[in-house]
Amino acid sequence: MKERNLAKPNQNIHESEINDIMQPKLWMLFVAGIMVLLASLTIHPASKAEVQPAENWERLAYTALQDEYEGATLNDYHYIGRTQVNDEQTKDVFRVTVKEGSTLFAAHAEIYFHPVTGHLISINVFRL
Repeated sequence: MKERNLAKPNQNIHESEINDIMQPKLWMLFVAGIMVLLASLTIHPASKAEVQPAENWERLAYTALQDEYEGATLNDYHYIGRTQVNDEQTKDVFRVTVKEGSTLFAAHAEIYFHPVTGHLISINVFRL
């Protein structure tokens, strides 16, 4: 029985065996990379700030106002509006009337978030 030599001219058997083993692995690595890329696109779909409803941030803003003015009565809570700050920040503003003892004043909660990913950036609460 004659032994087959799979080596190319000027190539020893060892290099040929390595190429035969590595070539399928490289393809598998390439395909796996493509699959990871496609999966990441489905996990984080692109969306615009206009698609993100204010209701997403309403409870968070109200909770921040309650924490800031603990023990106070909060009335007339409503959504003021949305402002595109820049390409990476959008701001939703909520207003409430606060009653602390006999003092009555207005306060705002500003929710900053990324317009594409929808991730929260910061919350600012302040008295007007």
